[in-house]
This record gives sequence, structure tokens and C-alpha cells, in this order.
Amino acid sequence: MNHLAHIKLASATPQLLVGNFLADDIKGRLNGQYSPEIELGIQLHRVIDAFTDAHPVVLNSHTRLDRKYRRYGGIITDIIFDHFLALDWQQYDDRPLDLFCQDILQQVLRHSDLMPAATLERCQRMQAHRSLEQYGKTAFIEHSFNYLSGRLKRENPLANAYCQFEEFGDDLKADFIEFFPQLESFVFDWIEQHQC
Repeated sequence: MNHLAHIKLASATPQLLVGNFLADDIKGRLNGQYSPEIELGIQLHRVIDAFTDAHPVVLNSHTRLDRKYRRYGGIITDIIFDHFLALDWQQYDDRPLDLFCQDILQQVLRHSDLMPAATLERCQRMQAHRSLEQYGKTAFIEHSFNYLSGRLKRENPLANAYCQFEEFGDDLKADFIEFFPQLESFVFDWIEQHQC
């Protein structure tokens, strides 16, 4: 899942949120450099990714894509699934999306002293551009594919991946609707079992 889904799923506590944001920039074993609660948020981010990457519905979503895009299926579905989450936000949260996103980023930035420079810069950029709120716009999907295409080291077709959303969007939405409640349930149970 991409940023919006991770934030939604980790929004139970500020520490889970901070750990969630740190996870993209923290590699390898956790050895107590952060508080247990924040390390739990890093672990949560990792188990969300592992659950998503191995889920049969998500794997089926990847096979829907044209052959040259399948290698990048995880990136493509992460962005498109966040789009569907934003579109139907009121089904998954009582708070308006814009207020949720602004509040979440404020909570995370209160812990800026814990963040590597890359994490802090990403959070500040999200806040300044209100990018989390943009996932509901189809133009943001295309922009995201272009941005990520440029960040990958090897040549890739992501800059043109918007055509996959146009062609397979209805089927991918059905996949998201089936998958996301299962992910929510998994995360709820995982937090219950691991909460400090």
C-alpha cells in the first residue's frame, strides 16, 4: 500500500504513525534505537507491505496489467488503491479526508527530532503540497507514476502506466474493495497482539 493507506492503518496512535513514516528510511533489524512504540510502528509498516505483497487478490491485480507493466505491479496497484481509498474515504473513516491528512502530518512533525533528513523532508513536502489529499484526483495518479519512474535507477515504463488505470480501473477497484477490509482486519488484530 502507498502513503495514504499506511497512514490510515497506523493512525491509532502518534507513535505508530511516526514509526510508519520512519519505516521507508529505516532498513534492517530494529535494535532499540527508537522507543518500543515507534519501533512497533516500523514493524507495522513492514507487515502491511508483506501482507499486501503476498495477498491473492493483490497478486491477481498484477496479472490484470499488460505484460510489460507486471514487473511494476506493486507500485502501480499501491498508487491506484490509494486513489480508491481517497475516493471512498467516508466508508473507511468518519473524519473528512483533508482534516485527517492535516492532523496526521501535524502529529508526525511533532516528532521531527527523531526523523532522518529524508523522512522529515518527505513529511514537510506532503504538508506543503497537501499531497495526501490529492490521491482522489486522477491527475495525481499520472503525476505519481511520472515521479516514481524518474526515481527508479533502471529504465521502466511507469511514466506511461496511467493507461493501465484507464483500461483496468473498474476491475482494480473491485479488487481494492475486496482486499482493503481484509487488510484492515489483519492490521487491527496485529496491533491488538503486539501493542506495548
